Amino acid sequence: MKKILSLLLFLVTCGAFAQTTYFFDKKGKKTVMRDDTVDIIVVDERLTYAEDGKDWEKYIRFKDLDYAVIGPMLFKSFKLTTAKGKTKKETAYFVITESEEKKLLCYTYTVVGKYTSIDYYNIYFVDNNNQILDYIEFNTSNIFIGARAKITPFMNKHFSNCETVMNRFNEFEDNDDKHLNILGFFSKPYHLKCN
Repeated sequence: MKKILSLLLFLVTCGAFAQTTYFFDKKGKKTVMRDDTVDIIVVDERLTYAEDGKDWEKYIRFKDLDYAVIGPMLFKSFKLTTAKGKTKKETAYFVITESEEKKLLCYTYTVVGKYTSIDYYNIYFVDNNNQILDYIEFNTSNIFIGARAKITPFMNKHFSNCETVMNRFNEFEDNDDKHLNILGFFSKPYHLKCN
């Protein structure tokens, strides 16, 4: 009896865990992915995965993706518009939070070189029509200290009334002169409810 109960508990746990990673394509089809196979390939703009219960890998291009839930993260396709009305190429971003009026989007990647690696950050504050209100694009090299210094003022400007978001953001104190500590917030772009 204990073995049957243990097996049943294991299956329920696996089923609940497997449902935490899935995506919807633009046609509305839901695909459940194995958590251990998801990989976001920035260069090719695609998300690779193996379906739950399968071993072979597949992929979906960012432009065909509506959104993906990857554990605590939300990865969604957007076509952003600049303040001058130009539309940027459609790609996918991590949605860190959404309020009734705005969203905080983040797109990060690392370029690995022979002797070093550089992290790139693209952070967008957009309205619900996907128009860019403010943005910061930079990498971790020393020349972008000024860009990184804009993060805290933009967060306060756009999401100061979102307690959950600001509490997590404040865990990454902006107390170093190069503004590197604050990048931890965007390195783990968990989707947070704005309350």
